[in-house]
Amino acid sequence: METDQKTLLQLLKETDSPISGETIARELNVSRTAVWKRIEKLRKEGFKINAQPKSGYCLTESPDKLILEEIENELKKTIFSKKIIFYKKIESTNLTAKRLAVDGAFEGTVVIAEEQTMGRGRLNREWISPPDSNILFSIIFRPKFLFSQLFSLTMLTSLSIVKAIEKITGLNPMIKWPNDIYIGRLKAGGILTEFNGEQDQINFVVVGVGLNVNFDPSLTDGIENIATSLSKELGEKVSRIKLLCAILKEIEKYYSLIYKNELYKIHQEWSKYSFVTGKSVTITSFNSTEDGIAESVDADGSLIFRNLNGKRKKIVCGDVSLRFV
Repeated sequence: METDQKTLLQLLKETDSPISGETIARELNVSRTAVWKRIEKLRKEGFKINAQPKSGYCLTESPDKLILEEIENELKKTIFSKKIIFYKKIESTNLTAKRLAVDGAFEGTVVIAEEQTMGRGRLNREWISPPDSNILFSIIFRPKFLFSQLFSLTMLTSLSIVKAIEKITGLNPMIKWPNDIYIGRLKAGGILTEFNGEQDQINFVVVGVGLNVNFDPSLTDGIENIATSLSKELGEKVSRIKLLCAILKEIEKYYSLIYKNELYKIHQEWSKYSFVTGKSVTITSFNSTEDGIAESVDADGSLIFRNLNGKRKKIVCGDVSLRFV
């Protein structure tokens, strides 16, 4: 978006009352005719702008598009300010973020996409997401902590997602260990955490998020019975920009707790949203499958599991399926 268009959009968003063409022309240092042309351009991009005689222009509705300038403006006071990279179409936000991290990208760099051609989740599973419907992004972290604390980034990201969903939609999402967002019994999102390091040193961590927002998985073969979206559960569309920015603000808040030695606060909050705690589950780990009860999740991200023989185990890595009995 051109600088004049960006400034015009900010002027329209910053006031609830009509703003005159004369005022806009003065702010942009252009003619009234030029203002009208810029208004028409915004309308073609999907913005609904009313023109009231003797009063001016009033923005009544924004399109459901992830507009970089709007995101930057909303996040200008965060660690993500001026570190946001937007793609209309990309292979994978995680793949791109990892390349950027290798090339020295700063911590807090966010890669956002409207569409992925090679989207994937844990265990190399395909992540299905039609264009212009969902939230797809990856963040580069350069944490100064041990490998044993890596799961805290997945934990704080999933916590941030459910908190933001609650605030924006009023829905009641839950977290299924280790990295899935659920609404009811259906999956609405997932997190993929990848890292680069050597010995005891972490070079960088990339945390990727895929969240179903305004797309109906029930119409897609293969996931129609296992996935849902926010709009499907809510019965109306959700502002992706508002939700995305809310998630990133929550991530910044919880990330700061790690360096205050308050990781326990993240774990305490996360535990309130745990979908598996106390439930009958099937654990698949290192090619073995076992039924039992998910008792709790430790602060380091390990699942405390009790099998049907009563033996308790600490599961560091695995896949959980709930057994609704």
